[in-house]
Amino acid sequence: MSFIFLLAIVLSGALGLARATKVSTNGGQPIILDTDLFSDVDDVGALTIANVFHNCGLADLRGIAINSPSHYGALGASALCTYFDNEDIPIAAFRPLTNDTFFDSFFYLYGEYVSKLAYNWPRKVKESSLTPTPVELYRTILSSAEDESIHIISIGGLINLADLLKSEADHISHLSGFQLISAKVSELIVMGGQYPSGWEYNFGGIDPKSTAEVVNHWPKNVKITYSGNELGGNVFSGQNFAQRFSPDSPVLSAYQWYVGRGSTIRQSWDPITTLYGIVGLEWLSKLRLRPMLAYANAFGYNSFNAANGSNAWVNDTGVTNQHWLRLADGVTNYTMARLLDEIMTRDPSAGCCFQHEMSDDL
Repeated sequence: MSFIFLLAIVLSGALGLARATKVSTNGGQPIILDTDLFSDVDDVGALTIANVFHNCGLADLRGIAINSPSHYGALGASALCTYFDNEDIPIAAFRPLTNDTFFDSFFYLYGEYVSKLAYNWPRKVKESSLTPTPVELYRTILSSAEDESIHIISIGGLINLADLLKSEADHISHLSGFQLISAKVSELIVMGGQYPSGWEYNFGGIDPKSTAEVVNHWPKNVKITYSGNELGGNVFSGQNFAQRFSPDSPVLSAYQWYVGRGSTIRQSWDPITTLYGIVGLEWLSKLRLRPMLAYANAFGYNSFNAANGSNAWVNDTGVTNQHWLRLADGVTNYTMARLLDEIMTRDPSAGCCFQHEMSDDL
Protein backbone atom coordinates (compact mmCIF):
# COMPACT_ATOMS: atom_id res chain seq x y z
CA MET A 1 0.00 0.00 0.00
CA SER A 2 1.40 3.39 -0.91
CA PHE A 3 2.59 5.91 1.67
CA ILE A 4 0.14 8.53 0.42
CA PHE A 5 -2.79 6.10 0.51
CA LEU A 6 -1.90 5.32 4.11
CA LEU A 7 -1.71 9.04 4.76
CA ALA A 8 -5.21 9.44 3.36
CA ILE A 9 -6.50 6.72 5.67
CA VAL A 10 -4.80 8.36 8.63
CA LEU A 11 -6.26 11.75 7.88
CA SER A 12 -9.74 10.58 7.03
CA GLY A 13 -10.20 7.75 9.51
CA ALA A 14 -7.52 6.72 11.97
CA LEU A 15 -7.17 10.17 13.48
CA GLY A 16 -10.87 10.89 13.24
CA LEU A 17 -10.19 14.31 11.79
CA ALA A 18 -11.81 14.27 8.38
CA ARG A 19 -14.44 16.94 7.95
CA ALA A 20 -16.30 17.92 4.79
CA THR A 21 -16.45 21.47 6.12
CA LYS A 22 -13.80 23.61 7.72
CA VAL A 23 -12.74 23.15 11.32
CA SER A 24 -13.32 26.46 13.08
CA THR A 25 -12.13 25.30 16.49
CA ASN A 26 -9.78 22.35 16.59
CA GLY A 27 -7.08 20.65 18.58
CA GLY A 28 -4.41 21.16 15.95
CA GLN A 29 -1.05 22.81 16.47
CA PRO A 30 -1.62 26.58 16.91
CA ILE A 31 0.46 28.44 14.33
CA ILE A 32 1.09 31.97 13.10
CA LEU A 33 2.44 32.17 9.56
CA ASP A 34 4.75 35.10 8.78
CA THR A 35 5.08 35.34 5.01
CA ASP A 36 6.52 37.60 2.31
CA LEU A 37 3.70 36.71 -0.09
CA PHE A 38 4.76 38.86 -3.03
CA SER A 39 7.53 37.39 -5.17
CA ASP A 40 8.32 33.67 -5.03
CA VAL A 41 5.29 31.40 -5.37
CA ASP A 42 6.46 28.92 -2.76
CA ASP A 43 4.67 31.15 -0.23
CA VAL A 44 1.43 30.13 -1.96
CA GLY A 45 2.41 26.49 -1.46
CA ALA A 46 3.05 27.16 2.23
CA LEU A 47 -0.29 28.94 2.68
CA THR A 48 -1.99 26.05 0.92
CA ILE A 49 -0.49 23.49 3.30
CA ALA A 50 -1.45 25.63 6.29
CA ASN A 51 -5.06 25.89 5.09
CA VAL A 52 -5.31 22.18 4.24
CA PHE A 53 -4.03 21.14 7.66
CA HIS A 54 -6.19 23.76 9.37
CA ASN A 55 -9.26 22.22 7.76
CA CYS A 56 -8.08 18.75 8.76
CA GLY A 57 -7.64 19.71 12.39
CA LEU A 58 -3.87 19.17 12.34
CA ALA A 59 -3.18 22.91 12.47
CA ASP A 60 -4.95 25.81 14.12
CA LEU A 61 -4.02 28.75 11.88
CA ARG A 62 -4.42 31.66 14.29
CA GLY A 63 -3.17 34.40 11.97
CA ILE A 64 -1.11 35.44 8.96
CA ALA A 65 1.39 38.29 9.14
CA ILE A 66 2.67 39.75 5.87
CA ASN A 67 6.31 40.89 6.01
CA SER A 68 6.54 42.47 2.53
CA PRO A 69 5.25 46.05 2.04
CA SER A 70 3.04 45.66 -1.04
CA HIS A 71 -0.64 46.04 -0.15
CA TYR A 72 -1.38 43.15 -2.51
CA GLY A 73 0.15 40.66 -0.04
CA ALA A 74 -2.67 40.78 2.50
CA LEU A 75 -5.27 40.81 -0.28
CA GLY A 76 -3.73 37.77 -1.95
CA ALA A 77 -3.54 35.92 1.36
CA SER A 78 -7.20 36.69 1.96
CA ALA A 79 -8.13 35.32 -1.47
CA LEU A 80 -6.28 32.07 -0.76
CA CYS A 81 -7.84 31.65 2.68
CA THR A 82 -11.29 32.43 1.29
CA TYR A 83 -10.84 29.74 -1.38
CA PHE A 84 -10.24 27.22 1.43
CA ASP A 85 -13.29 28.50 3.33
CA ASN A 86 -11.07 30.11 5.96
CA GLU A 87 -11.89 33.73 5.26
CA ASP A 88 -12.10 34.62 8.97
CA ILE A 89 -8.44 33.92 9.71
CA PRO A 90 -6.96 37.32 10.70
CA ILE A 91 -4.37 38.83 8.40
CA ALA A 92 -1.97 41.68 9.18
CA ALA A 93 -0.36 43.91 6.54
CA PHE A 94 3.11 45.39 6.85
CA ARG A 95 3.41 49.18 7.08
CA PRO A 96 4.04 51.45 5.31
CA LEU A 97 2.01 50.00 2.45
CA THR A 98 3.14 50.35 -1.15
CA ASN A 99 1.54 49.73 -4.51
CA ASP A 100 4.50 47.66 -5.68
CA THR A 101 4.10 44.59 -7.84
CA PHE A 102 6.78 41.98 -8.38
CA PHE A 103 9.13 42.21 -11.34
CA ASP A 104 11.89 39.66 -11.86
CA SER A 105 14.88 41.85 -12.61
CA PHE A 106 17.37 39.06 -11.87
CA PHE A 107 16.42 36.15 -14.15
CA TYR A 108 13.73 37.89 -16.27
CA LEU A 109 11.78 34.63 -16.11
CA TYR A 110 9.30 34.72 -13.25
CA GLY A 111 5.94 36.47 -13.32
CA GLU A 112 3.82 38.51 -10.92
CA TYR A 113 0.83 36.74 -9.37
CA VAL A 114 -0.26 38.33 -6.06
CA SER A 115 -2.30 41.23 -7.46
CA LYS A 116 -3.98 38.78 -9.83
CA LEU A 117 -4.99 36.56 -6.92
CA ALA A 118 -6.30 39.61 -5.10
CA TYR A 119 -8.56 40.78 -7.91
CA ASN A 120 -9.68 37.54 -9.54
CA TRP A 121 -10.89 35.55 -6.51
CA PRO A 122 -13.28 36.47 -3.69
CA ARG A 123 -11.68 37.74 -0.48
CA LYS A 124 -12.83 39.07 2.86
CA VAL A 125 -10.08 41.67 3.31
CA LYS A 126 -11.14 44.61 1.16
CA GLU A 127 -8.28 46.99 1.92
CA SER A 128 -4.90 46.18 3.45
CA SER A 129 -4.98 49.49 5.31
CA LEU A 130 -7.91 48.15 7.37
CA THR A 131 -5.93 45.21 8.76
CA PRO A 132 -3.95 45.32 12.02
CA THR A 133 -0.21 45.78 11.93
CA PRO A 134 1.83 42.59 12.32
CA VAL A 135 2.91 43.58 15.85
CA GLU A 136 -0.71 44.23 16.84
CA LEU A 137 -1.75 40.85 15.45
CA TYR A 138 1.09 39.02 17.18
CA ARG A 139 0.47 40.68 20.52
CA THR A 140 -3.27 40.00 20.34
CA ILE A 141 -2.86 36.32 19.46
CA LEU A 142 -0.06 35.68 21.94
CA SER A 143 -1.74 37.49 24.83
CA SER A 144 -4.74 35.14 24.67
CA ALA A 145 -2.81 31.94 23.89
CA GLU A 146 -2.01 29.17 26.33
CA ASP A 147 1.53 29.16 27.67
CA GLU A 148 4.16 27.58 25.41
CA SER A 149 1.57 26.68 22.78
CA ILE A 150 2.26 28.71 19.64
CA HIS A 151 4.49 27.80 16.72
CA ILE A 152 5.59 30.81 14.68
CA ILE A 153 6.51 29.86 11.11
CA SER A 154 8.63 32.49 9.36
CA ILE A 155 8.97 32.20 5.58
CA GLY A 156 10.36 35.58 4.58
CA GLY A 157 12.15 38.52 6.10
CA LEU A 158 12.33 38.77 9.86
CA ILE A 159 11.31 42.42 10.35
CA ASN A 160 7.92 41.58 11.92
CA LEU A 161 9.54 39.32 14.50
CA ALA A 162 12.26 41.86 15.22
CA ASP A 163 9.58 44.51 15.79
CA LEU A 164 7.66 42.12 18.04
CA LEU A 165 10.78 41.44 20.11
CA LYS A 166 11.24 45.19 20.65
CA SER A 167 7.57 45.97 21.36
CA GLU A 168 6.64 47.30 24.77
CA ALA A 169 3.70 46.70 27.07
CA ASP A 170 0.50 48.32 25.78
CA HIS A 171 -3.30 48.13 25.92
CA ILE A 172 -3.18 44.63 24.44
CA SER A 173 -0.88 43.11 27.05
CA HIS A 174 1.09 44.25 30.08
CA LEU A 175 3.96 42.09 28.81
CA SER A 176 6.67 43.22 26.43
CA GLY A 177 7.11 41.40 23.14
CA PHE A 178 10.14 39.55 24.50
CA GLN A 179 8.10 38.44 27.52
CA LEU A 180 5.12 37.37 25.39
CA ILE A 181 7.35 35.25 23.19
CA SER A 182 9.05 33.68 26.21
CA ALA A 183 5.70 32.81 27.76
CA LYS A 184 3.52 31.84 24.80
CA VAL A 185 5.73 30.51 21.98
CA SER A 186 6.98 26.93 22.09
CA GLU A 187 8.93 26.98 18.82
CA LEU A 188 10.06 29.37 16.10
CA ILE A 189 10.50 27.73 12.70
CA VAL A 190 12.49 29.82 10.22
CA MET A 191 13.08 29.40 6.50
CA GLY A 192 16.38 31.19 6.35
CA GLY A 193 20.11 30.70 6.23
CA GLN A 194 22.45 28.15 4.65
CA TYR A 195 23.74 25.22 6.72
CA PRO A 196 26.16 24.63 8.18
CA SER A 197 27.18 28.07 6.87
CA GLY A 198 26.68 30.44 3.97
CA TRP A 199 24.50 33.23 2.60
CA GLU A 200 20.76 33.08 1.91
CA TYR A 201 18.34 35.75 0.70
CA ASN A 202 15.77 35.78 3.52
CA PHE A 203 18.59 36.37 5.98
CA GLY A 204 21.07 38.49 4.07
CA GLY A 205 19.13 40.08 1.23
CA ILE A 206 16.04 41.64 2.82
CA ASP A 207 16.81 43.18 6.20
CA PRO A 208 20.04 41.88 7.76
CA LYS A 209 19.59 44.09 10.83
CA SER A 210 16.26 42.42 11.67
CA THR A 211 17.77 38.99 10.99
CA ALA A 212 20.53 39.71 13.49
CA GLU A 213 17.97 40.88 16.07
CA VAL A 214 15.97 37.66 15.84
CA VAL A 215 18.76 35.10 15.37
CA ASN A 216 21.05 36.55 18.02
CA HIS A 217 18.51 37.78 20.59
CA TRP A 218 15.56 35.37 20.53
CA PRO A 219 14.55 34.23 24.05
CA LYS A 220 16.82 31.37 25.01
CA ASN A 221 13.99 29.28 26.47
CA VAL A 222 12.14 29.10 23.12
CA LYS A 223 13.18 26.42 20.65
CA ILE A 224 14.30 27.49 17.17
CA THR A 225 14.40 25.23 14.10
CA TYR A 226 15.91 26.41 10.82
CA SER A 227 15.03 25.20 7.34
CA GLY A 228 17.91 26.16 5.08
CA ASN A 229 18.36 27.12 1.48
CA GLU A 230 20.08 23.81 0.76
CA LEU A 231 17.04 21.79 1.90
CA GLY A 232 14.09 23.29 0.03
CA GLY A 233 16.24 24.40 -2.86
CA ASN A 234 16.74 20.80 -3.93
CA VAL A 235 13.10 19.69 -3.62
CA PHE A 236 11.03 20.51 -6.71
CA SER A 237 7.30 20.31 -6.05
CA GLY A 238 4.48 21.33 -8.37
CA GLN A 239 4.58 18.38 -10.77
CA ASN A 240 1.42 18.03 -12.89
CA PHE A 241 -0.50 20.75 -11.04
CA ALA A 242 -2.52 21.48 -14.19
CA GLN A 243 -3.86 17.93 -14.19
CA ARG A 244 -4.41 17.71 -10.45
CA PHE A 245 -5.97 21.05 -9.53
CA SER A 246 -9.42 22.29 -10.41
CA PRO A 247 -9.13 24.84 -13.25
CA ASP A 248 -10.54 27.55 -10.96
CA SER A 249 -7.86 27.03 -8.29
CA PRO A 250 -5.95 30.18 -7.29
CA VAL A 251 -3.05 27.94 -6.26
CA LEU A 252 -2.77 26.54 -9.78
CA SER A 253 -3.04 29.99 -11.35
CA ALA A 254 -0.40 31.46 -9.03
CA TYR A 255 2.11 28.75 -9.93
CA GLN A 256 1.34 29.10 -13.63
CA TRP A 257 1.72 32.87 -13.55
CA TYR A 258 4.94 32.79 -11.55
CA VAL A 259 6.82 29.87 -13.09
CA GLY A 260 5.55 30.39 -16.64
CA ARG A 261 6.85 28.60 -19.72
CA GLY A 262 4.14 25.95 -19.32
CA SER A 263 5.48 24.70 -15.98
CA THR A 264 4.36 24.75 -12.35
CA ILE A 265 7.49 23.14 -10.87
CA ARG A 266 9.24 25.20 -8.21
CA GLN A 267 11.64 24.81 -5.27
CA SER A 268 9.99 24.03 -1.95
CA TRP A 269 11.66 26.18 0.70
CA ASP A 270 8.47 27.47 2.31
CA PRO A 271 6.24 24.37 1.96
CA ILE A 272 8.82 22.19 3.74
CA THR A 273 9.21 24.76 6.51
CA THR A 274 5.45 24.95 7.00
CA LEU A 275 5.05 21.17 6.94
CA TYR A 276 7.59 20.81 9.74
CA GLY A 277 6.13 23.75 11.66
CA ILE A 278 2.77 21.98 11.82
CA VAL A 279 3.57 18.28 12.24
CA GLY A 280 7.19 18.24 13.42
CA LEU A 281 9.42 15.19 13.09
CA GLU A 282 7.48 12.53 14.95
CA TRP A 283 4.00 12.78 13.42
CA LEU A 284 4.52 10.12 10.76
CA SER A 285 6.73 7.86 12.82
CA LYS A 286 4.08 7.69 15.57
CA LEU A 287 1.77 6.24 12.91
CA ARG A 288 4.44 3.72 11.88
CA LEU A 289 5.02 5.59 8.66
CA ARG A 290 8.35 6.77 7.41
CA PRO A 291 9.69 9.98 9.02
CA MET A 292 10.40 12.56 6.33
CA LEU A 293 12.62 15.09 8.14
CA ALA A 294 15.35 14.92 10.77
CA TYR A 295 17.61 17.28 12.69
CA ALA A 296 21.05 17.65 11.19
CA ASN A 297 22.64 18.50 14.55
CA ALA A 298 22.39 17.45 18.18
CA PHE A 299 23.62 20.70 19.69
CA GLY A 300 24.88 24.18 18.86
CA TYR A 301 23.37 27.44 17.72
CA ASN A 302 23.02 29.68 14.69
CA SER A 303 24.97 32.92 14.48
CA PHE A 304 24.46 35.73 11.98
CA ASN A 305 26.81 38.41 10.70
CA ALA A 306 24.81 41.49 9.70
CA ALA A 307 27.85 43.02 8.00
CA ASN A 308 27.94 40.44 5.20
CA GLY A 309 24.55 38.75 5.58
CA SER A 310 25.95 35.29 6.25
CA ASN A 311 25.21 32.75 8.96
CA ALA A 312 27.26 29.98 10.51
CA TRP A 313 26.46 27.13 12.88
CA VAL A 314 28.43 27.21 16.11
CA ASN A 315 29.01 23.81 17.73
CA ASP A 316 28.24 24.35 21.42
CA THR A 317 27.26 21.35 23.54
CA GLY A 318 25.60 23.69 26.02
CA VAL A 319 22.82 24.61 23.56
CA THR A 320 20.40 21.82 22.65
CA ASN A 321 17.19 23.62 21.59
CA GLN A 322 18.35 24.95 18.23
CA HIS A 323 18.39 22.77 15.11
CA TRP A 324 18.56 22.81 11.36
CA LEU A 325 16.64 20.37 9.21
CA ARG A 326 17.62 17.72 6.70
CA LEU A 327 15.73 14.96 4.93
CA ALA A 328 15.43 11.82 7.02
CA ASP A 329 17.57 8.83 6.13
CA GLY A 330 16.27 7.08 3.04
CA VAL A 331 14.09 10.00 1.96
CA THR A 332 14.91 11.52 -1.41
CA ASN A 333 14.22 14.99 -2.76
CA TYR A 334 11.70 13.39 -5.11
CA THR A 335 9.90 11.63 -2.25
CA MET A 336 9.49 14.86 -0.33
CA ALA A 337 8.28 16.67 -3.44
CA ARG A 338 5.59 14.05 -4.03
CA LEU A 339 4.37 14.31 -0.44
CA LEU A 340 4.10 18.10 -0.74
CA ASP A 341 2.22 17.74 -4.03
CA GLU A 342 -0.28 15.35 -2.48
CA ILE A 343 -1.00 17.77 0.34
CA MET A 344 -1.21 20.87 -1.84
CA THR A 345 -3.47 19.35 -4.50
CA ARG A 346 -6.07 18.05 -2.09
CA ASP A 347 -9.61 19.06 -3.10
CA PRO A 348 -10.71 21.82 -0.66
CA SER A 349 -14.24 20.37 -0.60
CA ALA A 350 -13.14 16.83 0.24
CA GLY A 351 -12.24 17.09 3.90
CA CYS A 352 -8.94 15.42 4.73
CA CYS A 353 -8.93 12.52 2.32
CA PHE A 354 -6.21 12.97 -0.28
CA GLN A 355 -7.51 12.22 -3.73
CA HIS A 356 -4.49 10.90 -5.58
CA GLU A 357 -3.33 7.41 -4.65
CA MET A 358 0.25 6.76 -5.69
CA SER A 359 1.36 3.49 -7.18
CA ASP A 360 4.65 3.03 -5.34
CA ASP A 361 5.70 3.31 -1.72
CA LEU A 362 7.30 6.52 -0.52
